[in-house]
Amino acid sequence: MCHGMPIRNGQIVKFMGLIFNIIAGLLQLISELTGFTYKEINIIVYYMFIPFIYISLIDKIIKKHFLKFLYLGAMVIFLIKVKDFETFSEHLFALSVLFLDSFKAIGWDYIVASVMICVIFPGILFVGLVYLAFKVEIHQNWRKKLKLEKN
Repeated sequence: MCHGMPIRNGQIVKFMGLIFNIIAGLLQLISELTGFTYKEINIIVYYMFIPFIYISLIDKIIKKHFLKFLYLGAMVIFLIKVKDFETFSEHLFALSVLFLDSFKAIGWDYIVASVMICVIFPGILFVGLVYLAFKVEIHQNWRKKLKLEKN
């Protein structure tokens, strides 16, 4: 329910379109600021930066700090090996579009699939990893707050 009215599929699709346009706009802005193409920025964010964040959180969870260094080392080697990052990005972006288009089989168009697969699911994973990485601190802060409220 939203403001006392049921959310209709049309409203959900509109909301997904809004999220898609915001994210695409941010990626376009980053592209303009950096000189990379939109597709290059998309690949950097979704295939390099976001996985690095996840790996860093996993390192914190397991209390080791080698996965992020392995990942960075692999990325450096990968980037040295790739001769033309723009061409590579165009190819990987095209494959990503094909993947997202495949969700039409379950009724998701490209925009809905993009938001679900590239925003909502990663967001849920991120929140879960942040909780696991910082749960001790979170619980300590809640205990302190509860203790202060009792006094």
